[in-house]
Amino acid sequence: MSRLTPNAAAELCGKSRATILRAITTEDLPATKIGGQWAIEREALELWIAQRPQRARRSPLKPPAPPIASKAEEAPQGASQRLSEASEDHRGMDMRLGALEALCGALVAEIEDLRGQVRELARNDTASAPPPAPVGKRRLWPFSAKS
Repeated sequence: MSRLTPNAAAELCGKSRATILRAITTEDLPATKIGGQWAIEREALELWIAQRPQRARRSPLKPPAPPIASKAEEAPQGASQRLSEASEDHRGMDMRLGALEALCGALVAEIEDLRGQVRELARNDTASAPPPAPVGKRRLWPFSAKS
């Protein structure tokens, strides 16, 4: 039975010293204090590592990641057909987008033409007829004594 210090245990299992001390204080990892320093049994450390979830980043005891599959193995069945259908839909959407852009351009040109006509009418209208003169005095308030 070999005893380890928290630093040696951290180095052995690939965890930080703070993680080891936290496990000791929460009593997840059994340890004894000898002469003011923690002593951890190697078997207890191995048992603690085996019980921990395998999400730790630096754990050398974690099983290796599965090999990365090739692209052909990754693709689900029928993916190429769906991809070709999607590209056809994309081409159709591009055509519709082009038609909508052309329509928007025509509408912008028509709006500018109408604005020009309104400006022309406004110039002709103001030059030919002066505004009508007010008829009588205008009342400022319906209930005022002034009329």
